[in-house]
Amino acid sequence: MKYNIDDRKPDLILNVEATFTLIDFTALIVCFILGFIFAVFFWIFFIAVFIKVFASHEFIFNTDTYSVTQNIRWFSYLKIKRREFSFGEVKCIRFSNEESGNVLQETMKLKEWFTIDIILKSNFTRIVKVPEDELPHADDLYLVLKDRIGEFFKFETDIVYIEKPESEETGF
Repeated sequence: MKYNIDDRKPDLILNVEATFTLIDFTALIVCFILGFIFAVFFWIFFIAVFIKVFASHEFIFNTDTYSVTQNIRWFSYLKIKRREFSFGEVKCIRFSNEESGNVLQETMKLKEWFTIDIILKSNFTRIVKVPEDELPHADDLYLVLKDRIGEFFKFETDIVYIEKPESEETGF
């Protein structure tokens, strides 16, 4: 134990420090390292969920400069420019269900996903991905985009009907 007494009238100030041993120091370092490692994983997970829940993607189709700007917005206050490309880079805007397929839940089930993508010459940018129950909203969005900017872009619809298999007992 280490202490210091400061005796100034009218106060008596006592400062006490606990000394620590090599075992205490080792425990401190181990706790710091483990806490840092787990905290980093926690913060990575937190940031991923924060971005997913509170972020919105904003697309600005500028017909004066013939460019498309994609921004990410948080709470309508913070806006970060993700990418910008010209109208000439856009091959088409596609409405499709190409990401539909089997999903492992209790058993293998067919899950329908509908996407609206901006197909570029080098890659693509996703506007929206919705499940089957939100198909009317995605369809409305696609038709509004086609109506408003249809003179600048080619629009494609690539919806393939997927036949859902009947439940059969395999006898395993």
